[in-house]
Order: sequence, then structure tokens, then C-alpha cells
Amino acid sequence: MVNQNLKTQLSQLLNSLCFALDIAENRYFNHSRRTAYIAYNIAKEMGLNKDDVANTYFASLIHDIGMAGHLARYTIMDIHKYMTLKKEHCHYGYEILASLPIDKNIKDYVLYHHEQWDGLGPYGLKGDEIPLVSQIIHIADFFEIYYLRKLEATGDDQNLNTIDSAKIWISKYANNLFKKDLCDTFISLLDKEKFWFDLNFRNIEQVLELIEPVEDVYIDMDDLYKISETFSKLIDYKSKFTYEHSQGISNIAHYFATFLGYDLLMVNKLTIAANLHDIGKMVVPLSILEKPGKLTQAEFQIIKSHPYYTKLILKQIEGIEDIAEWAGNHHEKLNGRGYPEKLNGSRISREDEIIAIADIYQALTEDRPYRKGLEPLTAINKMIEMANRGELSKEIINDFKHFICNSEVLV
Repeated sequence: MVNQNLKTQLSQLLNSLCFALDIAENRYFNHSRRTAYIAYNIAKEMGLNKDDVANTYFASLIHDIGMAGHLARYTIMDIHKYMTLKKEHCHYGYEILASLPIDKNIKDYVLYHHEQWDGLGPYGLKGDEIPLVSQIIHIADFFEIYYLRKLEATGDDQNLNTIDSAKIWISKYANNLFKKDLCDTFISLLDKEKFWFDLNFRNIEQVLELIEPVEDVYIDMDDLYKISETFSKLIDYKSKFTYEHSQGISNIAHYFATFLGYDLLMVNKLTIAANLHDIGKMVVPLSILEKPGKLTQAEFQIIKSHPYYTKLILKQIEGIEDIAEWAGNHHEKLNGRGYPEKLNGSRISREDEIIAIADIYQALTEDRPYRKGLEPLTAINKMIEMANRGELSKEIINDFKHFICNSEVLV
């Protein structure tokens, strides 16, 4: 594979993943961002060195990455309530992060971010056996979910008594959930009005842009390829009915692009787009993805949002704008009747169509809850009908038919 520098900052990738996590089904919007803000300020207040502060910030941004995949069916409260789910999502997050080109310590911080000072956490680490950054993430995560959210739900978050009540609340957990010194440091932050203003939903995104540690770490094509493979599995594992869907599309896009004569760099970029094309499905409820019958109009509107979110997530990463377009346009049609942007033939590229055709073919040939997958030639004939209706390019469908009929890999 070509080792092509994308000039893409790792921090942008982590921020895009954080956004995907925060808008996912069963999650709290801005939870990861606010946890990162709280943890960052605790680390600064404790006088941690620059690298540890940066690792605290970035580990906090993606601390809940293990709630993806098959764990997406559980709510954030379920996972924080039941010890087996706490342990599973920590371990799953650790495994996912193995594919990211990040400081190895971040993986450990995520693995142990639910450990308790008294040793009653999922892995049984006690006291200073727990990495300090994991302790910081734990208290920030706990406060955001169990205090801040509940406070906002009551409408009392502007009350002058908030600070005192927060201090009393966090003090209850000293030397059981959290180290007392850590609680004391956190309590000192609570006196700062700026701390509360920054946590406001209207402000948090802009605040993080101002405080984000500078990370001059870039990912290359090899890194992005591996990352996209990992996330294709996360996307597919959300539902038993989409198992290996993205990986199947990736396979088709890779070999079809090669068949069409694209160079290795473009083949790899198209494969990455295929891997990530359904990342927006993180927002779609499992009840809709696995519904055996016909979707209601409202449910179909939710389904239609997933390519929108795919593009919105990926567009946050500079250097992969073309990949974001190809991935996000996979439900557009040449006649302008696709979704979500109603693009027409003049605005749909050949690369867009490659991803779209791979997606359609994979969807037609794989089993779904309401039907058995079609045979390859039957699927091709349905795609020819789509081309006759002006939805797909007749030329590229003819190429695809020739490719499928002569492929020893896919048939």
C-alpha cells in the first residue's frame, strides 16, 4: 500500500469520532465533549505536564468509544449502572483504540476509566493502582452524567446554590469512588464561574476549540485505512442484520475500482470511503434498522439522515474531503431523486457512483430481516432497471455487470 501523507491531524480525527459518539443512539449529546472539558481542567489544576494534560483531554473525548457496535443497544445509563456492561465497554474501547495511531497510554486510560478508589470497579484496581488520568476521566464522566445532567433537567442550573450543592455532592464520594485529593482539586474548580459558563451547551464547542492541546501528529494513508476497517466493523456490528455489510461494500469497491483502472492511491481512498459510508447509522435507532416490516414515513426520514451524518462527521477531518463526499453521496441518484441532498447527474461523480453501486449490490444480495438475498445476476438485472429509470449510469452498470460476471473474488 502507498504510504501517502494526508496532512490530516490526529486531533481532528478524534474530534470527529467524539462527535459521532455524542450524536449516537442512546447517548447524551455533548457528553464526551463536556467530560473532556472537565477532565482537562482538573489535569491543569493538578499541575500535570503538557503531555499528560493532552492525553487526559483526548482520552476523555473518546472514553466512550466502547459503547459502539453491539453495545449501542444499551443506554448510557445502562452501561454506567451495570458492572458487566461497564467492564465490557471499557475492554471493547481498549480493543478499538488498538487500531488508532495514538499514545499507548490512552488505551489504558480508557480501559480503566471506571475503576473506583475503593477497589470495587470492574477490574478491581484499588487506590493508586489506578492510572491518575483514568481517575480524572472517571470523576469528570460521573459528574457530567449524574450531577450536571440531573441539575439541568430540574432547571436549577442557574441557581446560586448550585456551587455549594455540587461541593457537598462530590464530597460524598471521597475515598470510596474517588481519591479525596482528586475530589478536593475538583471542588476548587467549582468556585470558578467560568467553569460553569464554559459547560453551557451553547458554549462548549467553541470553548474546546480554544483549549484543545496542540497535537502535531498526522495520519497517513496506511493509518486511515486501518482505522476505517475498524470502524466499518463497529458500524456493522450494531445490528445482526448488517453484519459485514460495510466490509462487503469495501470489498466490492476495492476490486471494482481496480477493474476500472484506478491507481492504487484512488483504490485505497475509495475503499476507505466504502468502509466509512454508513458511519452516520450510529444515530439510527436499532428498532428501525432491525424492523422486519415496512418503515413508516417518519422512520424512513430517520434512515434518510444517515448519509447526512456520514458526511457531517467526515467533513470535520481536513484532507479527506473527497472521501467524505463519496461516502456521504451513496444514496444520491442521477435523476435527482436520491437523498439527502437531491443531487443530480451533473453533481454526482463517478466515484460517488462506485460507492453507491457497491452499496446497492451488497444490499440486494445480502439477507435482510424481511427477505432473502438475491442471486448476483438477479441483482444486476434490478440495477439495470434502475439505470433505465435514470437513477444510475447505464455505462457504469454495464461495466459493473462485466466485472461481477468475470470476478473470481466476489461470485
